[in-house]
Amino acid sequence: MAARDREAAITELLIKQEIRDVMARYARGVNRLDGELVKSCFHPDATENHGAFRGAAQEFATNLPDGLRKGFQFTFHFLGNSLIEIEGNRAACETYFVGYHRLHPEADGTEKDVLFGGRYLGVHESRNRGPWLIAKRMVVHDWNRLDRVTELWPSVEAFEQGVHTGGNTDFVYHLLK
Repeated sequence: MAARDREAAITELLIKQEIRDVMARYARGVNRLDGELVKSCFHPDATENHGAFRGAAQEFATNLPDGLRKGFQFTFHFLGNSLIEIEGNRAACETYFVGYHRLHPEADGTEKDVLFGGRYLGVHESRNRGPWLIAKRMVVHDWNRLDRVTELWPSVEAFEQGVHTGGNTDFVYHLLK
């Protein structure tokens, strides 16, 4: 491989990894109810098409923590395959995901999990040689399931418990302190 080809390949790999990191930060922000982290994944004028919400991504991110608190006990988004195609300072990104959402208990104490399989389809842009952030994005639904929680594993009490209430109090925010 010629030096010029190698340099272009390395640049492409670095861009793709930066975009994957943006997607991972987005998932962390959603699951930890960190609206500021979610905002940091989008350009200021980015748009989001997220089910019932269609509009400014910054508005979506601002309202996200309260909306998730009202709807769910917690969420857990697992990111899968990502295919990223770069053209100049723009990149098309398709990232598969499975979202687990534990609903608040019903009046009789019944708990249910909503499982949502879908894809994030977005355009990332690097503006003025800046970071590769989301410029526009949609969430595409592929499948879903609603499961009644019938039992929980009792040994889970021995583990440190994740924090799903926002405020940057989860352990992940303090790893390097």
